[in-house]
Amino acid sequence: MRRTIVIAAVIMMAACVDKNAGQHQKQIDPGYVAANLLAAPPERLSNTVNADLDGKIVYLGNLVDGDTLVPGQKVTIKHYWKVEEAPGSEWRVFSHLRGEGKNPDFANVDATDMRTGHPPADWKKGEIIQDEQQFTLKSDWHSPTATLIVGLYPKGKHGVGDRMKIKSGPQLDGAVIAVKFNVDLSKGPPQPGTIKLRKAAGPITVDGKDNDSGWRGAVASGEFPTAEGSPDPSGKTVARMTYDDTALYLFISSDDTDVASQYKNQDDSLWKEDTVELFIDADGNRHGYVELQVNPNNAHFDTWWPNTRAQPDDKTYTAPMTSAVNMRGTLDNRDDTDQGWDVEIAIPWAAVKGKDEAMNVRLPPQPGDQWRMNVVRVDKGKDASIAAASWNKITYQDFHALDRMLTVVFADANGGTTPPPMVDAGVPSATLPDGGAGAGGPGGNDKNAPAIDAGMAIQPAHPTRPQGPIRATPVVPKPSGPAAPPP
Repeated sequence: MRRTIVIAAVIMMAACVDKNAGQHQKQIDPGYVAANLLAAPPERLSNTVNADLDGKIVYLGNLVDGDTLVPGQKVTIKHYWKVEEAPGSEWRVFSHLRGEGKNPDFANVDATDMRTGHPPADWKKGEIIQDEQQFTLKSDWHSPTATLIVGLYPKGKHGVGDRMKIKSGPQLDGAVIAVKFNVDLSKGPPQPGTIKLRKAAGPITVDGKDNDSGWRGAVASGEFPTAEGSPDPSGKTVARMTYDDTALYLFISSDDTDVASQYKNQDDSLWKEDTVELFIDADGNRHGYVELQVNPNNAHFDTWWPNTRAQPDDKTYTAPMTSAVNMRGTLDNRDDTDQGWDVEIAIPWAAVKGKDEAMNVRLPPQPGDQWRMNVVRVDKGKDASIAAASWNKITYQDFHALDRMLTVVFADANGGTTPPPMVDAGVPSATLPDGGAGAGGPGGNDKNAPAIDAGMAIQPAHPTRPQGPIRATPVVPKPSGPAAPPP
């Protein structure tokens, strides 16, 4: 029996972890590096710092959108470095987040594409380097502030005293203070087993990427835990979710060294090879739910389970969903090494009731409404083994696991869950009859459902991809005849 692997980085406050060897496994497009070597920094920076690192490097400052963070929120910041003298091959760039107090919150957020594709060993005199970084403030961050510090340290030496000396400029622990964020702790992630689904901040175009304004502030999973009893997937999976008045949106990014699936048609047996699966029990009563799947070929599978998996599904159901896939590698080439695949899905509200038009849910959902959902990633390895991981933890024996689904609480764009004023006495209540009981949610009674870390976000894939988006095609009528139920 396999247990969920939790990768925990235990880091002393005065330490840096040398991740350089692992970072070089990622291939960075030379064009990306060239585009981020500038003739001059931007005329205006959000934070002008001009810190002198040992007369060799000047940290000019940064561009960042806003000065307030929320636990679980993704942040993009662009650092600007000026090279006065080549630092040498032994140096590495680091970034740390620090909170306040005697035992402050701490996070190591070192990795960026420029630090991988153009490390200090390659820095040349006169270069101005634009270093774009994305990180997510930990969901369990407790401090009212988060100070981002940056600097350089020599490979193999992790002490504060080993860091490149700061001759001038704001500093903390031998590092440059890049920016000090305020943290709004009132908008942190919800209780374990529950996610707060914020309304999209803007429009979303389904193109296989999560860079639309609508994804800003979307709830994010942690790394999907592997199903109990399953072998390891070939890489991590992370996801984001949001909604608007027309649809539910899901973005899933799966790292995978071998992306392949022979299934290319509507309602093929997608679950037998690489795919992602979404289960929606909109009224939360643990019977009558929708199952939707999309694979790297952008093929769809959809079915309606009128009761539970123990009883037959209705294969005549077709969901009017749209999706797009972006490959990070070469699909179906078993002889090369891929990086993974991303899929973006839009599910119109008309799809979530399945074939139960009388289902007691409001469409579109309103703040305070609660549903049950789960997302599962299926990975078939070259050895033909099937692995599974999911947003909320499941067992390998039952991917459907109605009692293991997330409790999803709909919120407005600001995270508020107060229902809007009633304008008609006939409008149904925003609260489900069972109080939204679920895995760890309000009124929940599933003691075995694990906590969900909603604080990690997907790092958007590099702008230059080996293949472009694989766009959705119109759904076609379902073929007749029996089909084996998916796992």
